Formats: sequence, C-alpha cells, structure tokens
Amino acid sequence: KNSKISQIATNKKNTIAVRFPKHPITRYLLRELNFPLAAPSANISSKVSAVSSDDVKDDFGKKIKYVLEGGKSSIGLESTIIDLRYKPKILRLGGLEVSTIKKILNKKITINNNPLKIFTPGQSKLHYSPGIPIRLNVKKIKDKEAYLLIRKRKEIKPNYYYLSKKGDLKEAAKKLYSTLRKIKKNKYRSIAVVKIPNKGLGKTINDRLIRASRF
Repeated sequence: KNSKISQIATNKKNTIAVRFPKHPITRYLLRELNFPLAAPSANISSKVSAVSSDDVKDDFGKKIKYVLEGGKSSIGLESTIIDLRYKPKILRLGGLEVSTIKKILNKKITINNNPLKIFTPGQSKLHYSPGIPIRLNVKKIKDKEAYLLIRKRKEIKPNYYYLSKKGDLKEAAKKLYSTLRKIKKNKYRSIAVVKIPNKGLGKTINDRLIRASRF
C-alpha cells in the first residue's frame, strides 16, 4: 500500500484492494480525477447488494445527495476479490468465474475457505440478507413462503420466483438480488430456495444464499 493512502480507507491495514470497474461511465469518472477514489460497496452492511440506482435510493434515502446513473448491473453479483501478494488466492467468489481467472493468469488458484483469517468485504457470516428467513435446498415449501427456483416449472403459482427460464447460472446470478428484493417487498414470511448447482457461478450464488440464510 502506498503511504499516501489514508489509514481510514484501509482500516489501518497494510494492504489495499483495487477495483477495476468495467462500466464506461465509471471509467470516465476515474480518468477525470487526479486522485484515487475510495469505492466502498453501494449497499448497507449485511444487506442485499444494490443492482440498480433505485436500489441505492431505497437503501440510503436522503443519506446521499447524488447517484451516478449507469443502468442495472450487467452481472448482478459483487466483484471477485483476488489476493495477488503471493500465489493467487480467491478471497471472495464473485461475478468473474474462477475458471476465467485461471485462463487469464495461467496459474494455479486456491480459494480461501477461512474468512476469519483474512477479512475482506462480504466475508462476514451474515451478509446479503433481505431481512427475512431463508431456507436452502428445499423441496417442500411452507405456508406464506416464497419459492426461489433456478428454472421454470410447468405449474404457475404466485409465490414461485424464477432466477432463470432454463437454469442458466449467469441469468440466475444477474437476477438473484433483484428477486430477493422483490420477494421482500411482497411481504412473504420467508424464502425457500431450491437446490442450486454448485458449479461455476452457482458456487457464488450458493455462497451468497448461505450467508443470507443466517438471518
């Protein structure tokens, strides 16, 4: 970490995480600034992440004056966090798949399974919660419970919410948080989640749902 970076921005740690945004508006903003920009997540800690400017406004209200409008998130999940100080290690699974990172780096990559040892954003036990109980790997739902499904079913019910039409994990990832917010607004008592394939982006989706279920 450069000594010019404030200790407040790094929570007094000697390392710093650097974001590489893809959105052209954000990249333009950074080019226009002659100083580094502190970029915390646009969501309240432990709550569901924002995937649109409306989500940010709903969460923060009058606490913030401006929102830079860039449209809805094209990925729907938070960024993947990689520790490159030594051998590449994934500290937080995210929207960029591990297989893609392996191809780019052409190196073996490990995944940190001990979030208490290395603290990074989004690694607390309870996180990404919509504020109501979540049950995982459910086959039979309860009364007044929303059912979160990975693919469409023949039967149509008002409490069925689909992350994808055909089980596409990229589509499911993109719709995860917006669907959780929609369910919360419709005032269900709880959310039952069907088993999500634990591969590719499914691993990230499961990571978020496990943390959200610790409500």
